[in-house]
Amino acid sequence: MTGDPQAGQPDEFDRWRRQTLLVGQVNQQLDRLLVSEFQVSLPELMVLIELRYGHERGTRVQELSAAVGLDQSSMSRLVTRLDNKGLTTRVSCEHDRRGVYCTLTPLGARRGEEAEARCRQELAGLLDLASLDDRAAALVARFRYTGAAIAP
Repeated sequence: MTGDPQAGQPDEFDRWRRQTLLVGQVNQQLDRLLVSEFQVSLPELMVLIELRYGHERGTRVQELSAAVGLDQSSMSRLVTRLDNKGLTTRVSCEHDRRGVYCTLTPLGARRGEEAEARCRQELAGLLDLASLDDRAAALVARFRYTGAAIAP
């Protein structure tokens, strides 16, 4: 049985579609802000965050792919862009010459921290704005409530 969005009874697909649209819109706005202010894209910021909280020796590109949700080819290009910007560097694995670790440079750590703080601030405002839209209000409320319930 499918839901009738006009009748106020959205089904799983309708809720998923609304959530996907909201996330896409928020991501686009965050991406524009990050590129404008920090010269990093949202996926690049996600990698900088993963590296900051990862192992001190670095993180393998394959592990970054899984953590950020990009295929290996896209992740490889993204890491190359970060390397070219001086935000990361690649280090060969000592016991497996095929393995490559990605590590933050001091500039990458600083830029990542600043961009993450700004992104957190902007996200709060974007969610406040989205909560005023009847189609997104319940999603935002559920997102915020669920996040508060699982926070340490």
